Amino acid sequence: MKFIHFILPLLIIAFIPLTVFYNSYLDKYWGIISLFFLFLIILEFFILFGEKMAGAKEVATISILGAISAASRIPFAAIPSVQPCSFIIMATGYSLGIYAGFMVGIETALLSNFFLGQGAWTPWQMLAWGVAGIIGYTMRFAPEKLRIYIFMFTGFLYGYLFGIITNLWYWLAFIYPHTIQSFLMVESLSVWFDTLHGVGNIVFIDLFTDRFIKILERYKKRFSLFS
Repeated sequence: MKFIHFILPLLIIAFIPLTVFYNSYLDKYWGIISLFFLFLIILEFFILFGEKMAGAKEVATISILGAISAASRIPFAAIPSVQPCSFIIMATGYSLGIYAGFMVGIETALLSNFFLGQGAWTPWQMLAWGVAGIIGYTMRFAPEKLRIYIFMFTGFLYGYLFGIITNLWYWLAFIYPHTIQSFLMVESLSVWFDTLHGVGNIVFIDLFTDRFIKILERYKKRFSLFS
């Protein structure tokens, strides 16, 4: 199965000449092309997760945390872009590792959208919340005394990063031509929603992150998970 890890970079390298010589033709199909590459990225993480830590207890833990994270999003659907799932995913990445955080992130988007609406945006949300798990993992390297403040600041910035990633699908699929100016126009339409997302992250991180991380780390130690 290790050969599959070379497929994504090889496809990207092979695709570069096409973007140079046939960009005017491909410009109409970037929405579909981007979904194909998103599928490969998510598949790569699934395979890596299975190779590195897919014991029964780990899979059950990820499934439960993903369900909790997805369920936490639904009651806040009436408040634009404010939801606790971003902090849950980041805390999971911090406590249980980069692959666990990413898996909970993609599960959050997939499950919650069965209630809130599936569409071409779902894979982009899966990627965006998967990135939150990776970012949460990097918080391990922050100075301990400043960690919660860095966590809150990073959570605020992540609100804008989430907006950038999820706006890409709309820009690629519906906006023409694909220029920096047209993307900035799309991004400007969501800046207030992204700000609300970031502020919500600060509040949830400040109120719940310490306790949530302690619960996860206690559970991890007790059942010898993700070692």
